[in-house]
Order: sequence, then structure tokens, then C-alpha cells
Amino acid sequence: MLTLLKIFLFFVILVFVGGLISRYLLKRFFKKMQQNMHDPYGARERQKKEGKVTIEYDKKQKQGKKYRNDQGDYIDYEEIE
Repeated sequence: MLTLLKIFLFFVILVFVGGLISRYLLKRFFKKMQQNMHDPYGARERQKKEGKVTIEYDKKQKQGKKYRNDQGDYIDYEEIE
């Protein structure tokens, strides 16, 4: 009987502590999501000076060649008038 009471008490404490931890993590997660949705690129754009030109590349797009060597040949052509 005492063992059953210990197991029950352990699960009650586990659920209570798990609820506190999950509440904290969910609050933090939603706060970060709200910040990302509110101003994802605005902070970067405000820091640029007027008249200054910058080129930004997306690292995901620069993964390699778009075409392989075996996809075809280049054909030189002339315009006929």
C-alpha cells in the first residue's frame, strides 16, 4: 500500500513539474515566434544608409551549379535579316 502511495505521489509531482516546465517553454517559444513574425527584415532595412547599395545572397540558393555538364551543348547562332 505504501509503494502504491509513493508511485502516485511521484506521478503527481512529475505532472506538476512537467506542467511548469512546458508552460515556460511554450511561453518562450510563442514569444520568439511573435518577434519573428512582427519584424523579420525591418531591423536590417532600417540600419542601411540612404544611397548605399548592398547585394545580399541567399546561402540556400548558392549550393552549386544549376546545370550539369552533360545536359546539352551550347549552339552559337546568327540573326538573319
